Amino acid sequence: MPTLTAGQFLHNALSRAGIRAHADGDGASNHIAVPVGTHGIIMVTGVSGRAKENEIDYRPREHQGWGAFFYPTDEDDGTWTEVYQSTNSDLPRDTALVAAAIQDAIAGRRAS
Repeated sequence: MPTLTAGQFLHNALSRAGIRAHADGDGASNHIAVPVGTHGIIMVTGVSGRAKENEIDYRPREHQGWGAFFYPTDEDDGTWTEVYQSTNSDLPRDTALVAAAIQDAIAGRRAS
């Protein structure tokens, strides 16, 4: 059985948490996209400034943290809010923390 990538691990964790998400990107920058409301999106990818920045398709042991950012439109137009940022190399723990942060962000967006 093939080993899951860090992105697949994240996608599976989000799915188990009831969070709808899909892999997205253009090859140079890949992320997990979580739709929020009608037009918003949370993008999750390898944390900025680390070896796996803007990547999700890497071996779990190479994990160096997740970065999650809310964009009010479904495009990366430079307007964003940080949801989660970590340099935690423990993939299961970091993934649980980013999933919880995403759940909180979605709940907060629904309340506002």
